[in-house]
Amino acid sequence: MTKGFDAADNTILPVILPIAPNNSQNSVMSEAAGGKWASCEGFFRLTVEDFRESAIGIIKQVMFKGDRILLQQAGEDVGAIVPEAEFHKLNYLMTQIKPSQFLPDEEEYYENDGAIHCIYPHELLEDLDNILADVIEFDELFGLLPTIEMGKDVDIFISAAILMSVDRFWVPDYVMAERQAIIRVNC
Repeated sequence: MTKGFDAADNTILPVILPIAPNNSQNSVMSEAAGGKWASCEGFFRLTVEDFRESAIGIIKQVMFKGDRILLQQAGEDVGAIVPEAEFHKLNYLMTQIKPSQFLPDEEEYYENDGAIHCIYPHELLEDLDNILADVIEFDELFGLLPTIEMGKDVDIFISAAILMSVDRFWVPDYVMAERQAIIRVNC
């Protein structure tokens, strides 16, 4: 079990990381969404077309229920939508797991934390193809801002969910293998 970061109160928690799946894994269809959601352990797979049909409802589920969504296009995972706190946990964990190629004093200089583009759901839907292309090709991040229609207790100026590349969502097997090798050497 790996230790994770709780962005709400800055504490370390044990978490189970998503590991890149084998192609042989079968997914079970969820009844909750009329059979359109392919449920896996801890996340749902949904086609980009199905996402377009009910984006507001899906973003609400991510915001309020903490669901994690993998978007698929032509049978391949192309992006992930996760709650913002989950994004911060994954980002923190990757920095803790994956050793840096730079010396500690060089790390800050070479760090390239790109901006998170904050957009409203209707803006996402209007330009979904181009946004997904940016996510896939350039590893861009898009913060999804809630709208007033999503509830009266939401801050419409703070992103509630993050659209990110699949590479940021999965912890690749080679990273876990590298981490295990480092732990074995240090023990």
